[in-house]
Amino acid sequence: MTTTPKLGTYNYRFGAIAAGIGIVFSLMLYFMDMTYEQSPVIQVIQTLIPAVLAILAITTFKKDNSGLLSLKQAIKLGVGVFLIAGLIGLAYFVAFINFLEPEFISNTAALQAEALREAKPELDESIIEMQQNNTEKFFYLGFPIILIINIFIGLLVGLVTGLFTKKN
Repeated sequence: MTTTPKLGTYNYRFGAIAAGIGIVFSLMLYFMDMTYEQSPVIQVIQTLIPAVLAILAITTFKKDNSGLLSLKQAIKLGVGVFLIAGLIGLAYFVAFINFLEPEFISNTAALQAEALREAKPELDESIIEMQQNNTEKFFYLGFPIILIINIFIGLLVGLVTGLFTKKN
């Protein structure tokens, strides 16, 4: 009699690996003075890291489960890996902006204000300053949104991977 492996084990293991790789990537950007770069390439890499590990979690689970995988299991694995990676990543980010780069929030707000000045030079300076102050005040409100986006991407990765690999 075979037993089905626990999904949580795969979620934690592969989510932690994804978070670890993401942290190393973030530190690499920090040491290369690229912390504030918003390049699409960087954003794609940061999304691909947990996506690849979610796919690995799904395929490893299927292999360990005698080749059996349901769509529901694949979705749970995708969401779980992204959720764990997101939670660990946010914990690291809080440590990063409090210890390594304590001026991160004000620097980000200043960069956004400067971009707004360049994009709309006719805009009143008081509006730009208000936007900058609001960015600094409400910076942490973005964290739940980041987690929701992570879960949604994990759902999509799990769904697509599950559709291609499911076998009941």
